[in-house]
Amino acid sequence: MKTGVAGPFPPYRGGIAQFSMRLFKTLTSSFPEHDFVPISYRRLYPSVLFPGTSQLEPDNGQNSDEIVRQIDSCNPFKWISSRKYFKNSGFDNLIIQWWNPFFAPSLLASIPRAIPSAAVCHNVIPHESFPFAGRLSRNFLNRMNLAVVHSETDMKEAETLDLDAELLKLYHPIYDQYNNPEVTRENARKQLGYSKTTRLILFFGLVRSYKGVQDLVRSMSALPDKISLLIVGECYADRREITSIISSLKLSDRIRWIDEFVPDDDVAIYFNAADVVALPYRSATQSGVAQIALSFGRILVLTDTGGLSELVDPGSTGFLAQPWSPSSLAESILAAFDLASDPDTENRIRLKAASFSWETYAEELMKKLQ
Repeated sequence: MKTGVAGPFPPYRGGIAQFSMRLFKTLTSSFPEHDFVPISYRRLYPSVLFPGTSQLEPDNGQNSDEIVRQIDSCNPFKWISSRKYFKNSGFDNLIIQWWNPFFAPSLLASIPRAIPSAAVCHNVIPHESFPFAGRLSRNFLNRMNLAVVHSETDMKEAETLDLDAELLKLYHPIYDQYNNPEVTRENARKQLGYSKTTRLILFFGLVRSYKGVQDLVRSMSALPDKISLLIVGECYADRREITSIISSLKLSDRIRWIDEFVPDDDVAIYFNAADVVALPYRSATQSGVAQIALSFGRILVLTDTGGLSELVDPGSTGFLAQPWSPSSLAESILAAFDLASDPDTENRIRLKAASFSWETYAEELMKKLQ
């Protein structure tokens, strides 16, 4: 059986590119009798629509020659050539990454109806507004034979679209590819300039309005002075809003913001340095960053929104705060530091992480495709 795995692949940046590569590698190793072909984009976002500094990262060894750079997001002439490629390549089925209705026209035009296809939904409908988001999402997903969702929230949202596609609820697998045994807590903290005794909260990932960094910053004013916050991620929102809150609350000595995209090789530094990972999302369906934190054995403080509650066992591996609530975040963070003193916490987090394996994910997906 020949299966195309379509989506952004490295050197495109971000979690979905990492997901595409990891899924492809897992499928290839778990099902060696099948032929899997990684199919990426010639062009992802046109530069005028991209809010960051770059869509690409330096070659980190994942930019393989076997990746077919075929899909163009916005050139109709390329859609024609992509359609010919898919039609003439002998695919028995396709697995397509879906996260934003911007890509619906190019995918609908590029992929022949005759090829059975599954959409892996990172979002059914995006968090941030997009013109005709519901209609475009419905049109694309109705062309699929299978729609895979990663949370109960996304399952319910998909059901509201009244899709013809079969729905399959799985989960977002663990992101353990960043672990580096050479990066210890001690040398990570030394490299970042934190002492051994600093109680450190980490927010990691692109800074966008819906991720609630503003609420996390405000929560710091209710926390003891010995607790520090490290924000690591390029800003795709109004940076001045966050920096003005830090300044007005006189928190500059306790909050540090590294406003840049983090290369894969450096991810371990930040997670190994942290005691607690806080993701104060105001809305969400899932979180790849939470899955990175679990792989590093970090206690999670998440907000009780979307599917995030499925990623933590409150009081055991982390805590859930109320979204939009700095006071609730502060309370949960304090409880998380208390949990860190429990010697059994690390083992419970390890067991939680194991429940999100890539191998099981791939097996469940292939059952539906065969």
